[in-house]
Amino acid sequence: MSILEISGMSKKYGTLHALQDITFSVEPGEWVSIMGSSGSGKSTMLNMIGLMDKPTSGIVKIDGIVTTSLSSKKLTEIRRDKIGLVFQQFHLVPHLTALENVMMAQYYHSMPDEKEAAAALARVGLEGRARHLPRQLSGGEQQRVCIARALINYPALILADEPTGNLDETNEKIVLDLFQELHNEGHTIIMVTHAPEVGELAERQIRLEYGKIKEIRTPIKL
Repeated sequence: MSILEISGMSKKYGTLHALQDITFSVEPGEWVSIMGSSGSGKSTMLNMIGLMDKPTSGIVKIDGIVTTSLSSKKLTEIRRDKIGLVFQQFHLVPHLTALENVMMAQYYHSMPDEKEAAAALARVGLEGRARHLPRQLSGGEQQRVCIARALINYPALILADEPTGNLDETNEKIVLDLFQELHNEGHTIIMVTHAPEVGELAERQIRLEYGKIKEIRTPIKL
């Protein structure tokens, strides 16, 4: 069974067609990149997949659940239980430590577990930075906290929106190597990116143009 199935999905804002008749599926363990120029609909699509917004028409099915007619409460539950989100802007709580930011995600899912949260930070190489506040961390370290937070509840699907967009070259490599490790371990990843070299890491690329799928291609691995 596909982990994600989208059929005929469209999104309108007034007279603007942000997405038009989008159809594709993602299999468990697959890494898919969503690419396109600014304004092509990449982030809008991720918002639909991440259940942060509802399509105007069409179907979004996650892990076998048709989500498009569900209540806001039920959508929040599915997003909490099945989706891990990694953002370009980090969205860490500034007055909480790295450990506490990860534990907060546990709190909304079940019960905070400091030992488990510490292990998640160690998984991304931050065992020595657990007690630091976000302002005491580099951009790359903050993004790794976000990845630990996204993974802590064992999501079926990891969604990443330009996760290296605010990073320098060194930290970009660290974060992308981490995503490669997660993919090798069997995690399902959907990543929005404008960078061709990042998109080429995926197994499939979905290229958008003016809210429509222009092509779906498999990058050639050298």
